[in-house]
Amino acid sequence: KATLFLAATAAASVSAEFAFIPDVVDVATLYDYNTAPSGSKRCALVSIAMDESGSMKTEQEFMRQFAIPRMTQLLHSSEYQYDHVFFCMHGFGALGVPTVAPEYGFRTLGCTEGVPGTNALKDPQVADWVNESGGFQEDGYNAIVAGINALPGTIVGNTGSIDLNAECSVLNKNFILVTDEDRDVLNPFTGSNPADYVRNELSSKGYILNEVVDLNMDLPTTVTDETPIGLRVNYPLSAMTTPSGTKQSCITNPFDGSSMCRDVPAYDYDNEWFTTNLHNENNHGGDWTTYVQNGESPDTYYQDGYGGNTDTDYIPLIQDTRGAVWSIRPLRAALSETGQVLDQGQIEAFAEAFIDIKVNEIDCTTNCDCRAPPCRETELGGDPHITTWRNEHYEYHGQCDLVMLKDAEFADGLGIDVHVRTKIVRFWSYIKNVAIRIGNDILEVEGNGDLSDGEAHFWVNYEYQGELTEFAGFPVTEEHSVNYKRIFKIDLNSKYENEFIIVQIYKEFVRVRFSGGSKSFGKSVGLLGDYYSGKTLARDGQTVLNDFVELGHEWQVLPSEPKLFHEMERPQFPEICMEPEDPRGERRRRLEESSVSMEQAEQACSTLKDPMARKDCVYDILATQDLDMIGAF
Repeated sequence: KATLFLAATAAASVSAEFAFIPDVVDVATLYDYNTAPSGSKRCALVSIAMDESGSMKTEQEFMRQFAIPRMTQLLHSSEYQYDHVFFCMHGFGALGVPTVAPEYGFRTLGCTEGVPGTNALKDPQVADWVNESGGFQEDGYNAIVAGINALPGTIVGNTGSIDLNAECSVLNKNFILVTDEDRDVLNPFTGSNPADYVRNELSSKGYILNEVVDLNMDLPTTVTDETPIGLRVNYPLSAMTTPSGTKQSCITNPFDGSSMCRDVPAYDYDNEWFTTNLHNENNHGGDWTTYVQNGESPDTYYQDGYGGNTDTDYIPLIQDTRGAVWSIRPLRAALSETGQVLDQGQIEAFAEAFIDIKVNEIDCTTNCDCRAPPCRETELGGDPHITTWRNEHYEYHGQCDLVMLKDAEFADGLGIDVHVRTKIVRFWSYIKNVAIRIGNDILEVEGNGDLSDGEAHFWVNYEYQGELTEFAGFPVTEEHSVNYKRIFKIDLNSKYENEFIIVQIYKEFVRVRFSGGSKSFGKSVGLLGDYYSGKTLARDGQTVLNDFVELGHEWQVLPSEPKLFHEMERPQFPEICMEPEDPRGERRRRLEESSVSMEQAEQACSTLKDPMARKDCVYDILATQDLDMIGAF
C-alpha cells in the first residue's frame, strides 16, 4: 500500500497561522466542519496520530490489537448503538518525511470504517504505521492540527463511499495522540500561543483529545494496591495560579519503598486518576477504578519519563476538557514490542479503562462526570416535551397520570417510580405535578401559577410541606430566588457518584430531569424510552411505539402500580387519557392569531445551546403567549 504524503494547498477555511490543508486527494474532498450533519445515522469518528519512531512498537500493537478492535465493537454494541464507527490514521516522526513546511514530519495513512458485529476494520492497512529505528523529530502539536484538517468528507466504508454530512445525524469526534517524546517545535504556529491554537482547533471542530505519553505516575501512600494509568485534569488553566494554602503530600520512594513527604501548595480543584484495581477480592483482570485527588497540583504525583518536557507540552492540551492523558509506562510493562502479553491483568485493566473512558467521551453529551458509563441525561417538562435517554425529543398532549420512569432494582432494590400528572389547556397540555418514590418515601411537587404565593407546594409521604432535608437517604436541597421559580435537587452521590434528580418549578409548569449512568438508570422503563437505544418501547419491552398518542396511553398509570399522588384526579385507568381536540390544527390556527410573533419567540430562546431545546422553548412561548417561558428551560 502506497504511503500518502501531504501536499501544500491553500484554502480559505484554514487559518493563516496554519497555511496548508493536509490533503489525501484535493481540497474539494475535505470534510466541511462548518456544515452540520443532515443524515439519519449515528456516527463516531476516532482519529489517531501515532509517533512512528523505533521505540513505539508496543503502542502501535496496543492500538491495533486492543484499542481499535474494542472501540469499534463497543460503539456498535447494543449498549451504544452507533451505525457507523470511522477511523482515520496518521503518523509523524518517521524517517523520510520532511520536517519542514508543509509536512512538518506528518503523513496520513487514510480512513476506514469498523465492521459491525466484529472487531475488524474494513481496511486494516490504514493502521500499518512504521516504526523505524531511531526516528526523526516529533511535533505532536502539528500532528493534532494536521490530523483534524486531513479529514475527508467521504470515507470508503462497509457499504461503499459514505458522505459524512449526508449520512450522519451526529458525528461525535475523538482524537488520540500517541508519542513517547516531548514536542519538537517544527511548526511554529506563527502569531499564536501554540498550545492555545491546538486547544482551539480541537474544541472549535468538536474533538476530545486523549494523549498516550511518557509520564511516570504515582498516587498518595494512602492509596494502596492500585496503579495509576491515566489522568483527567478537571479545572481551568488559571486555577493553578492561586494556591489556597499548603498541605503535606507523601509518595513512595521508587528505590527503597519508603515514604517521601513534603509540603506542597494546596488548590481548590480536583484531579481524576484512572487506576488499575487488580488486587480486589476477586483479583479480576481488567478491573479499573477512579481516584479523585483534591487540592494538589497534578505534578505532585507524576514526572516526565524519558520524554523531556512531556508534562509542560501535553498536559495543557487536555486541561479543563473532557480529555485525558495516559501513561505509556504501565502499558509497556504489560505488552511487549511484538504484541506478546506480559501481564494479562494489567493490560486488560489498561485496555478496559482506556476504551470505557474514550467511548463514553465520544458518546456523552451531558452529565459526562458520572462514574458508570454510558452516562445519560433526560428530562420531561413544558408543553410537555419529552427527551429520551438518547436525547431524542417528542411530545404527548394527553391529560392523565403517566409513568415517566420505573425500576424495581434501583439503588440495590430500593426501587424507583416517577409519575407525572398532566393537564390540558385548550390545544396543549403541561405537567402540573410529579411524584417520586424511592424505597418507602414519596415526594410530590406541584407547580403554582399564583405569582403572589410564596409557598413551595410539595408533599413528603402525603404530608404537606413535610420535612425535606433528605429523601430515601439522599440529601435534598431547594433553591429559589423568586416565588414562581424553584429547584429541588435529590443528590444521588452517596450511591451513584455525580448523579442527581432535579425537579424544577416555573409558575404552574413542572420539569423533571435525570442525570445518571448505566448502573443507576440502565434498567429503567417508561416514557423516557430504553436507556441504551432510546427506543420508545411498550410495556412488553419489545414493541417500538412511534405513535406518541399510543405511547402515552401505553404508559398511563395502571391500577397495579403504586398511587403516589396525595389525591386522585380524573382520568384514572380504565378511563383512558383525555386528548385535546385536533391539537395540531388548533395549534396552527391559534398561533396564526397570537400576539407574540415567531421572531420574538426565537429571539427570547436564542440563548439556549441545544437546538431542540430552542425549538421546544419557541413552541412553549407561542402556546402560552408568555415570553418569560424561557425561564422554564
